[in-house]
Amino acid sequence: MRLLVTPEARALGLHHPRAWRLTSAEPLLGGDGLTAEQVAAMYDTGSPLPEGYRKLLAGLGHPDVVPAGERLRTLLDTRGWRSHGPVVDAVTVATLRHGAGIGLHRLLPGDAERDLVVGRAAGGERIVPAFSTRSRPIPAGDLVYGVDGAPHTESGLEPFAWLGRRDCDAAERQLDEADREGLLVVLGCPGEGADHTEAIGATVAEVLREVRPDITLTPLPGSAG
Repeated sequence: MRLLVTPEARALGLHHPRAWRLTSAEPLLGGDGLTAEQVAAMYDTGSPLPEGYRKLLAGLGHPDVVPAGERLRTLLDTRGWRSHGPVVDAVTVATLRHGAGIGLHRLLPGDAERDLVVGRAAGGERIVPAFSTRSRPIPAGDLVYGVDGAPHTESGLEPFAWLGRRDCDAAERQLDEADREGLLVVLGCPGEGADHTEAIGATVAEVLREVRPDITLTPLPGSAG
């Protein structure tokens, strides 16, 4: 599997997406998560988040949509911390620290021969959002990524995630309790360099070294820079 970024996605300012394969001999979702005290020590609540995430949404035609990092900080302030296990918690910490929406997905056996493509929807793609059973159309021009080779869409893409008026992952690509392999996807945003997406992956790895040192992160080859 390679990471490929289409010219249309690059035109939005996405020049440095990165993806990593997560592997372990044990299920990825197992283990004890982080406490509220641990999370509070891992990011600065007052640190500014990159403006590029708002610019990305504006470029997609959705200037009123609040980026994932801002939403998550507000949610944590109002609801308090809730752990969802070490891997999900590591991704959450990276979002709080860097402002990025980060994808965490299951891999299927056939994915090794397919490429992960970041692009804009052609208009025929559909997705069943996580925690839902209802398929929804993805509007043409919205941002999507997933694996190529899907015969039932105009673009040939099986979406893992959709960013536009909504920001959601595909239900069938959510990690399962038994999964020992997964995919971490970081798109970055306009105005930020490769160091931004690298830092996000480094944060996830940093947290996992503390709570799940058995998990290995291996970068996908491809168009990251």
